Amino acid sequence: MLVLSEVASTGTYTWKVTRGRHRNEGLTTEFRPVQEQFEQWLTGQGLAPATTALYATVSRKVLAWLPERGVVDVRRVSAGDVSAAVAFLGVSYSPGSMRTVLTALRVWCRFLEDTGRSARLSPAVPAANCRRVRTLVVLSADDVELVVASPDPATPVGRRNRAMLLLAARTGLRPSDVAGLRLADIDWRQAMITVTQHKTGTVVVLPLLADVGAALTDYLLSDRPAHALDDHVFLRSQAPHVSLGCSDLYHVAAGAFARAQTVNTSGTGRGMRVLRASLATGMLQQDVPLPVISGALGHRGIDSAKHYLAGDEARMRQCCLDFTGIEPNRARP
Repeated sequence: MLVLSEVASTGTYTWKVTRGRHRNEGLTTEFRPVQEQFEQWLTGQGLAPATTALYATVSRKVLAWLPERGVVDVRRVSAGDVSAAVAFLGVSYSPGSMRTVLTALRVWCRFLEDTGRSARLSPAVPAANCRRVRTLVVLSADDVELVVASPDPATPVGRRNRAMLLLAARTGLRPSDVAGLRLADIDWRQAMITVTQHKTGTVVVLPLLADVGAALTDYLLSDRPAHALDDHVFLRSQAPHVSLGCSDLYHVAAGAFARAQTVNTSGTGRGMRVLRASLATGMLQQDVPLPVISGALGHRGIDSAKHYLAGDEARMRQCCLDFTGIEPNRARP
């Protein structure tokens, strides 16, 4: 019955629905209470839901691995075990992701210290692993307009995709928030959009600009599946009529960039985040203060918006230093 019900509503089914397996079910009887207490402890730390879920996932992986190392009691975890856990996690995560994973492991060690289970484990976690260094990909205002206008306006899918691209370009919403936008999030009378961000869990209120509102209205009244039970704004055009995922939005944006021929020479930067970065950089070029940009993009702090400074090439060139004071002592013959 569960399988048939899920197929009727989504067009497919997953085994986890039929089995009802708990995420901590694979842990030993000694480690499962530790994991559950850690998850409760995280809830009281004021972290974003996505961050809490990531930290809990890293802890679950480590606790499931420790018996393979011969550790069956969390009080027996040593600094050497923590160092070995770093190597173990490095197999599952990319080098860029390991920076966040190390933070999660350090938080888990502090939990063990705070609850009296272990002492001085957190220093065993490396201070840093690596930091991804990528060129910030931004588009000019003209290129952004070409991207937004690239979907076919004569088809329902084209009008839906244009509405998504326009929403991302004008508001700077993350792909997860564009995909997660619900009908109740739009206040048509006040011309406002209120979104609880998936990444940070904070609420951001944005103006519903005229062109965005017109594109959304056109899609909702003419092209959105009329009998869909899902309350998300953007739905699949074919059954099952459910909400889109971030990967769907990536392909929508990649197709728009290809049609508009806004190709990045490095081969990266074809997702919706390019529109977010382009909006932030455009605001910088218009002398909008960084705190205002950070607030508009829904960042928790100003530091999260500082990397957009690299996209303002005109002002970055003003920061270049000449060779005054570091001339060679003598000229070459």
